[in-house]
Amino acid sequence: MRRDWFERGVIIAIAIVFAACNSRAPDPTDTRIPITVEYVRGTLLKIHAKPDDGAPVVTTYQKGESVSILARRGDWAEVRTAAGSGWVRAGEMADAAEAQKAEDDNLKPRFTSTPAPVTQPGAHGELVLEASVSADGIVTNVRTLSNTTGSASLEQRNTASLRGAVFSPVVRHGRRVPFVYEHRVHY
Repeated sequence: MRRDWFERGVIIAIAIVFAACNSRAPDPTDTRIPITVEYVRGTLLKIHAKPDDGAPVVTTYQKGESVSILARRGDWAEVRTAAGSGWVRAGEMADAAEAQKAEDDNLKPRFTSTPAPVTQPGAHGELVLEASVSADGIVTNVRTLSNTTGSASLEQRNTASLRGAVFSPVVRHGRRVPFVYEHRVHY
């Protein structure tokens, strides 16, 4: 009986090694030269595994980000991704002139998830906070610039609320950039 288990284990091990040797991982180093560079026109660009709306989404790009076009097939364009390439509808991208015009509208920070409101009956004054925001729109640090409410608790709760907020990335010259946001709360 022990010998049967041993033989089964050896057979399974050989099968695993054989499968591993015969499987080929995709080559993420695509060395093709892009035919052009375009920019994300909408708020979010979904990159599909195949030129099909029903294909799995392999990654996404934000408004204004640059995208290297590797090939075109009808209404679809093959684009470079960090893991190789994927496919997008060509109409969802803009040329440099259109992107430059749109970029002017994408320099102002906008919340995608606003800070939760903080209330305190009887509070009066203003609280001014400064948030450091990463290139991906995530709040990384919050500091207090002024607090005329006289309430440390109100300051702490507003700071925690602002830390939980998320911004749409600010895009400058086709690249996401970190920024500083001044947040004012009046009581």
